[in-house]
Amino acid sequence: MQPKSLQMKNFGPFIDEKLDFSQLQAGGLFLISGKTGAGKTTIFDGMTFALFGETSGNLRSGKEMRSMFASPTEETSVTFTFEHQRFTYQIQRKPEQTLAKKRGDGVTNQTAKVQLTIFDADGKEKKQISKRTEVDAFIKDLLQLDAKQFFQIMMLPQGEFRNFLIASSNEKERVLRNLFGTEMYQQFNEWLKEQVKAQSRKLEHQQLVASQIMERFEWEEVQEVLTVAECLTLWAQDLEKQQIQLQKLLQRKDQATQEMKAAQDAFYRAKEIENARIEWQELQEKAQLLNAQKNEIDQKKARLTQLVWALEHQEIMQQKEERVNEAQQAAQQIDETKQLLQDVQRQQVSWQDQRPLIEETKKKHEAANQRSQQIQQQIPLAQRTEKQREEVAQQEKAAQQQTSKLTKITQVLANTKTQEQQLVEKIETLRTFQTEALKLAETQLLIEKWQQAKALVREAEQKTGEQQLIHSDLVLEKQQLETSLLELQKTLKQETSQNARMQIARLRLLLEENEPCPVCGSLDHPNAQEHTTYPIEDILASEQRLEQMQEKLTIVQQQVSANQTLQEQALLRINEWQATSVSAEKQAAAAWNDVQQAYARLQPFETQEKLTEETIAQELKKRQSINQQKASSYEAAQKTYQAVKGQLTKLDESYQQVSEQAKKAEEARQLAAGKLASLQEQLGGATYQQLQADLASIHLLLREYTQQIEADARQEAQIKEQQAILSEKLKNVQQFFEEKQAAKAKAEQRLMQRLQEAAMTEEAMRELIAQAPQTTLLTEEIKTYEQETAFVQQRLILLDTQLKEQATMDLIQLETTYLQLQTVMEKLQQETVRKQEKVNSNQRLFDELQVIYQKNVEELAQLGQLQQLAETINGENTKKTSLERYVLQQFLTEILEVANERLSRLTRGRYQFELADKVGSYRSSTGLEIDIYDDNAGQVRRAHTLSGGESFIAALALAISLADVIQQRAGGIEIEALFIDEGFGSLDEESLEMAMEALEMIENEGRMIGIISHVRELRARILQQVFVETNGSGQSRIRIKE
Repeated sequence: MQPKSLQMKNFGPFIDEKLDFSQLQAGGLFLISGKTGAGKTTIFDGMTFALFGETSGNLRSGKEMRSMFASPTEETSVTFTFEHQRFTYQIQRKPEQTLAKKRGDGVTNQTAKVQLTIFDADGKEKKQISKRTEVDAFIKDLLQLDAKQFFQIMMLPQGEFRNFLIASSNEKERVLRNLFGTEMYQQFNEWLKEQVKAQSRKLEHQQLVASQIMERFEWEEVQEVLTVAECLTLWAQDLEKQQIQLQKLLQRKDQATQEMKAAQDAFYRAKEIENARIEWQELQEKAQLLNAQKNEIDQKKARLTQLVWALEHQEIMQQKEERVNEAQQAAQQIDETKQLLQDVQRQQVSWQDQRPLIEETKKKHEAANQRSQQIQQQIPLAQRTEKQREEVAQQEKAAQQQTSKLTKITQVLANTKTQEQQLVEKIETLRTFQTEALKLAETQLLIEKWQQAKALVREAEQKTGEQQLIHSDLVLEKQQLETSLLELQKTLKQETSQNARMQIARLRLLLEENEPCPVCGSLDHPNAQEHTTYPIEDILASEQRLEQMQEKLTIVQQQVSANQTLQEQALLRINEWQATSVSAEKQAAAAWNDVQQAYARLQPFETQEKLTEETIAQELKKRQSINQQKASSYEAAQKTYQAVKGQLTKLDESYQQVSEQAKKAEEARQLAAGKLASLQEQLGGATYQQLQADLASIHLLLREYTQQIEADARQEAQIKEQQAILSEKLKNVQQFFEEKQAAKAKAEQRLMQRLQEAAMTEEAMRELIAQAPQTTLLTEEIKTYEQETAFVQQRLILLDTQLKEQATMDLIQLETTYLQLQTVMEKLQQETVRKQEKVNSNQRLFDELQVIYQKNVEELAQLGQLQQLAETINGENTKKTSLERYVLQQFLTEILEVANERLSRLTRGRYQFELADKVGSYRSSTGLEIDIYDDNAGQVRRAHTLSGGESFIAALALAISLADVIQQRAGGIEIEALFIDEGFGSLDEESLEMAMEALEMIENEGRMIGIISHVRELRARILQQVFVETNGSGQSRIRIKE
């Protein structure tokens, strides 16, 4: 990937800045310089945000990168263009942001947006994507990198890698874990520790549960037990005895149950016989009551028969009434039809009376039609007359316009000639500004040279003061570090002594008879001292504290050494800036002398005051302003003069054209007026508008006459149609009436026949039909009576058979015997249940305890294996190397192999990286230590023995190689740009020289390398430079050195 351009709008300190990488030499070295906080690293943040929607290191969100100087209505956006595999990609991303509404008050919340445009090798647009998820997936697939990997490959923080060289294995482990994502090994290690703790807690819990179960067992014969195994054996014996007793109790309960059931059967049989006698007496009484109701039921049956007959013949009466109603409706329709027919006849008489008026209307219609035809023949001639009149008016207007235009051109031509003469005189007056401008420019250059010298003096004084403050802070910091170092050494000594006591106690516990001592080799220790026993957790915790203290001690020692180096560098810079200040003061004095001489050549000046920077600046500004005004006036006059000359030429041409056009316009007007007079004579004075009005009036009359004639015809047709329809309807209605009269007589005769057969009047039948709802009630009453009578008779016969030859029994005695036997059985039942529950409960406890015992045996074995695995993976082994550190050793070995190729080239074969294989005193210093093989000395050195320049070269080789390895593991994607952030400020002159030689060698690999730094010496060594300049208010601008 090769960056092409980066445009940032309202992003960080930038309002609208564009960095065009194409202006920088491809595959070259360039410097990004500027003051601290100017926004140098923000350039890289912009690229990372455009690609992935987050800043480098993900320290700030895109929303937080919105510039505080942005206008409330303007959007924040970053547009990044890069080339990859001959295709060009332009991605624009806007963060979530809150903007003021452009119309009205209030704000609007804008969601994050992104747009990716893809161009082929010829620059033609191939595709555009604007959906955020699709763009993110496309970029990740294209680069085969996420934001974190992109930052690791493209941005190399040099200070971190120099510290990485001399850091402990623990510190390297944290850095490499972040780079290669080996957190899962650390998490697995922590998970194993938690599993060991959880397994231990589980076993303790199960032991507690076993103890609680042992306390709940109900003994038949109480025994004393010590272990779970003993308890299980004794419980089995006791349960066998309890089962034998339970079986005996169950046999007694079964016998008592049989005796109780026999007594129960005898009691219930006697009770059934007594209930049957009582029921027989009640049924005899009910039979007598039913016999008394027989006459009333017979009457209801007769009434029910009449109601049923009335309902069966109800339809005949309904048919008779329907026929009567139909005959009445037919008679009414005959009367209505006759009345309508009379109305139509009256309308026909009225229509005959209006015949003379209609004939007169037809005559008027014919006359109006003839007049309409005459007018329509005259209208075309009238239209031609109107068009000719309009043409005459247009010709007159055109002639007037040409005359007016000729008058105006004549006046303008005279005014323009006067203006030309005035401009010639003005140009001659303004020519003196050129000589004055040369003198003012010379003086201004001398003043700027003097101001630069004064600015250098002020900067040198400021830098000297800053370095003096830094040196004072470093002295104070060193005192604090030395105090901390003494305290750490004292605490470390105490902790080492305590740990030794713990280790001795631990080794003593491991001593076995007839086995040699791991310390002295002796087979016995008759005078061994007594030591406190320490848990393994306390010993491990002590070792961890020792490692942490050793790490802190190493860090503080490194800080003390670094502080001393920084103090020396600060003193060196103080001397350099003081020398710069003296030199700059001399330059300022010489420059001021030149300014005074130039000032004298500009006489006469209006002011006679003593020469100062302020008076000279004011006078120069005033003279420059006046001279600028003269120059502007001169230019304007020249342009105006040329324009006036061109205008005069055009005016002469226009005058000739307009004169000819005016003459032609007058001739055309006269010809059109003659044609108009001829047409008006042919019309006899009538106009087109009058003819149109007459024609419209005639058309209205024609429409009115036509409507009257058509209405008369419609009325005639309507009257004839109604007479035919009503005549036919009257005939049909009369026929319908005769049919309904016959049906009515037939229905009345049928009804009379049924009434005579039943010896009943029509009125009586209507009353029966009205009482029809009583039918259901009477039917139910009769049915219920008959069912009860049948039931009583059948039940009495059954009871007579059942009670025949049955003797009377003593119910009270039988019930007493039954209840006594029931009480005995219930007591045995309760005792059996209690015994059964006891046996069941004890059996469950026995089974539970047996399961827990078996699980404890199995899980104890698993705990031992798990604990051994956890200690091995945690690094509690002979190599003092954890599983994660072992994996990181492979990554680091791969990095060092790649780095050695560069380091050998950068140091001309003198140095090589080596991964130390020595086992340190603690895990914190074992596994990831880096040594340097020095070919000149023929031996291995510690990395911290390298000088400043050597350590920078080593760190640079290591950092770039690390980026290469990460890049290769990300899919071999080509990243042709690299940014190195700071790392040069702490180098002395010799070290800086070595660093620059190394960078120039790296430059030859073909990468675009950007150095982000504010170190002044780099400006003289690196030709391509990008300046990030501030304006004093917090805003910054980007400028490429030309």
